[in-house]
Amino acid sequence: MNKTLLAAALAVVAIAPFAAKADENTNQLDNFFVAGNLGQSNYRLGGVSDKTDVFQNVRFGWRWNNIVGAEIGYAYLGKVKNDFNFASVSAKPRVAQIGVNAKYNFYNNWFVTGHGGYLRSRTTGGVTVGDTTASERSWNNGWYAGAGVGYDITKNVALGVNYDNYHIKYGRGGSNQPQTNANVATYSASVEVRF
Repeated sequence: MNKTLLAAALAVVAIAPFAAKADENTNQLDNFFVAGNLGQSNYRLGGVSDKTDVFQNVRFGWRWNNIVGAEIGYAYLGKVKNDFNFASVSAKPRVAQIGVNAKYNFYNNWFVTGHGGYLRSRTTGGVTVGDTTASERSWNNGWYAGAGVGYDITKNVALGVNYDNYHIKYGRGGSNQPQTNANVATYSASVEVRF
């Protein structure tokens, strides 16, 4: 938890100079945005590789001078499933996220974006043997980061393509309870609407 607080404090320090130099002639309320992503998730979890699930993400945020700012969001990372001869094992994580984001227009209406921060995951794990199914939920901390490239169609609407990585955990992680780490890579198309 101390590492998470330190990371949050460093993020605030990093974006403070941008806030201090905000252009007084610009209406800072114009820098709110909502972004939605739809794509595919790719699980890397031990020997399991699943590239067939839908990824969905919605984020709300604000950028100082339309460059750097804060965001909150929610992501559905699909469902990873591994079938054995006698049973199947699955995991379905969902995450709430809070972090920083940045956008830089590099040529006319073309831009690059980046974001990252803290996430809180809720993963439902399940085991099915024959007709019997058992499931358990696990809540854990983690992190996310991503980058993208896009095009401003109008002053308020942009389209983009993105790569994001979610580092999640499953299990309680106590002395006698194992905890599994997983990276979920996502590839998506996005729509951002600025107000």
